[in-house]
Amino acid sequence: MLDEEKKKLIEAEERYRHEIIAKVRSEMQSAVDTTIRIERNLWGKLYELFNSNLGMWLLSSVFISGGAALYQSAQHQYETKLAVQKEVLTCEFEIANRLNAMRFLLKRAKTVGDAQNALTPISKSFGAVSPEYEHVNIAALFFKAFQLTGTIDRQVEDGVKELEEKNLEIQASNPSAMFTEADRKRLLEIVHTLYTFEKEQINNRKS
Repeated sequence: MLDEEKKKLIEAEERYRHEIIAKVRSEMQSAVDTTIRIERNLWGKLYELFNSNLGMWLLSSVFISGGAALYQSAQHQYETKLAVQKEVLTCEFEIANRLNAMRFLLKRAKTVGDAQNALTPISKSFGAVSPEYEHVNIAALFFKAFQLTGTIDRQVEDGVKELEEKNLEIQASNPSAMFTEADRKRLLEIVHTLYTFEKEQINNRKS
């Protein structure tokens, strides 16, 4: 059995433990109450601020500045898109204009010299849609259009390549020789394919 001294010691320890637990609980509850009170006061202050003239001014400034930033961003994107569309159309009109001139002159060519002149728009324009494109090779114009639109047509690529090869062949021939019907027919077929593609692109973009 425990003697009186040990009993008193154990009872004292128990009382101390209960006091500590009670104190900790009390302090925790106090901290929670303080946090709630601070939170309520903060929201109350914010509510008062937002309902005041200063608060309304702050809110309107945030929304107005944010709205202005969004508007500027949207406007910039629209202007960039518009500039690209304009450049694409200018490029495509230049290509179509050159192909149309080639087709017109090839149909009337009698000699190789006539055909050489008819194929001049491959390297330069008779009347450029835009001055910057006057001396740009037609293959470079097609490539630029492909870059701007992301539209790549394998048949068109092959057509441009064959057109340039035929041009090199004719430019190396005797200008006074007769222009053969076989060459005329093949060149007109290539030009027709390329011209049809460009007209479709232009019409799709305009509609």
